[in-house]
Amino acid sequence: MLLNKDQTINETKKGFYNKTLSMFHYENLPDSLPYIELEKLLQVKGYAFITDRFEGELYAFDGALSGKLDVYGNYNEVIISNPLFQSKTLELNKDCVMIKNDDLCTGLEPLYKKNAIVLTETDLSLMLSNYNSRIQTLISANDDNTIASAKEYLEKLVDGEIGIIAESKLFDSLKVNNKSVNGLSINQLIELQQYLKANVLNEIGLNANYNMKRERLNTSEVEMNTDNLYPFIENMLNNRIKGIEKVNELFGTSIEVEFNNVWKLKKSQLENELELVDEEQEENVEGNETEDES
Repeated sequence: MLLNKDQTINETKKGFYNKTLSMFHYENLPDSLPYIELEKLLQVKGYAFITDRFEGELYAFDGALSGKLDVYGNYNEVIISNPLFQSKTLELNKDCVMIKNDDLCTGLEPLYKKNAIVLTETDLSLMLSNYNSRIQTLISANDDNTIASAKEYLEKLVDGEIGIIAESKLFDSLKVNNKSVNGLSINQLIELQQYLKANVLNEIGLNANYNMKRERLNTSEVEMNTDNLYPFIENMLNNRIKGIEKVNELFGTSIEVEFNNVWKLKKSQLENELELVDEEQEENVEGNETEDES
């Protein structure tokens, strides 16, 4: 049975989201604002609106920007509609705060959807290639009797019995052709699958270095991908910090946000590496100054 494309794409996207929904750690969030609901809005929609204009509790909502435009084309209002509450039009930075997932509010949905579609197509090709690898010859026949005899012959072989074609006239109608397959091999499909998964993980700051070389990778080749991992997730963190600062200022809360789990560890490692680089540069400058004085 082949994969259901839509179902597989959705399940693949959920697998990606299950990795990144725990990327950030929040402190002092009110009970009405679970971090998982806030992160789902930010990562799926690309933004979230925080307000206390519904029953006096802080909630995160999806909404539509409206109102007047400033000189840069930014709206000053948002229309929030929720099944449990009446629709309201709120003024940004006065009645509510907009937290962005990233500078352009794209979220992670475009990245996950694109790669989930390509991965699903690769999985289908891998399954078909696996099925086709079982077919060593192609049998064709001109009439029903020959087809029935050929099926019986193959079934006996599958069951471990000796197959015999009794009538010589069947050979005139029966033809056996060697199978020829063009396209990607199973190994190439597996490599493509690994490359696509590594591409997604790299985008969300996880080092899944992929290289088409068959030989062993040296240290520099393993680490060469490190610089590509951090800009996007740093952008995500900075937007959350800015948004949370506005929430604290407007609503009097003391919420904090930082990286969580492996992302926190990687940030600490990167900061230590940058400190070492700065120290080496300072030492080189001092050494050059001493040589010039000499």
